[in-house]
Amino acid sequence: MSKTRMSSLCALLLLAACGGGGGTPSAAEPPPPTAAPGAKCDTKYGNAPARVTQSADGLLALVSLCHTLYGESLSYTDRDGSARAACLVRGPDAAAGRPLPLLVWLHPSLFPIDSVLLTELPLKQTTADLSGDPSRPGFSLLLVAGRDTEHFYPFPDQTGLGWDNWYRNLDRESPTLNVDVETIDHFIGAVKDSGIVDPRRVYLSGWSNGSAMAELYGLNTPGIAAAAVYSSPNPFDDSTDPCPQAAFGNNHDLALLHVGNQCDIIGICDSSEALLGELAGKRLASDVQGIRVGELLQEVQGCSALCKAPANPENLAAANPVGTVNHLRWPLGYTDRMLEFLREHPLR
Repeated sequence: MSKTRMSSLCALLLLAACGGGGGTPSAAEPPPPTAAPGAKCDTKYGNAPARVTQSADGLLALVSLCHTLYGESLSYTDRDGSARAACLVRGPDAAAGRPLPLLVWLHPSLFPIDSVLLTELPLKQTTADLSGDPSRPGFSLLLVAGRDTEHFYPFPDQTGLGWDNWYRNLDRESPTLNVDVETIDHFIGAVKDSGIVDPRRVYLSGWSNGSAMAELYGLNTPGIAAAAVYSSPNPFDDSTDPCPQAAFGNNHDLALLHVGNQCDIIGICDSSEALLGELAGKRLASDVQGIRVGELLQEVQGCSALCKAPANPENLAAANPVGTVNHLRWPLGYTDRMLEFLREHPLR
């Protein structure tokens, strides 16, 4: 396991540099992107906003099995006029007088919010301790749906349901704010307004493309305490991004745990290791940790040299079948460690 911890003194110095944590910090200034040959990049935010498409799985964003999870369906229309959906599954006895932690989960690309059923999170929701108080077990689970757009991924994931982590405008004062960021903001705000959420314990998790959005969002959203994600491409500089940028963020309180495969698709192991090192080196997060998982779900060290990103990937499975199989399974047995990491990192 690769692991970097920031000292409490460094964290206090960072808070002091940000004005002592009072008020809402201004948006982080993104460094200029570096264009690949032939790429047309936004001068400030990496790639242009993703183009909306009509893929076979697109309707799944609005059609889910929320009721089978005993959840409450939520709806919203973003500033581009797109209908958006989410599902709130309240924690045990969550109420205005009894707030619980909130875990926001972002699904993988091409898979709907119901893919959370492939994880262990619903099974842990009523018993896991995310509050640090044994008398308040459980957490509320907010499942937010992405959009049907273009992706910078190889076939079959070049279009479909997912998240636009390539257009990195997280400036809440901007009229062209990333609409996925706007949508996540809206649904978290709506749930918090109900009074059922412990404001010190708003957490993020996700899988694949959803993890990339969770990392990008968490690093740039004060008030998010921690994120524990699985198999995330680097949201700033993955192997298929034509307009990569150096990592940036204004939420230096965020703690981040990345659980990833030693062998994964499109060089995810190497790109995520690079991101964790960059975040720690720049002190963009309060605590940065990584866990590497082998083919048999055993904990291992480092990345496999056989699973580096191909120079010009055209087909995910053909490029790396072992990595594809690993990527498509949740790391069973590591969910408790992800939840424990979240519990140990409330907002100060």
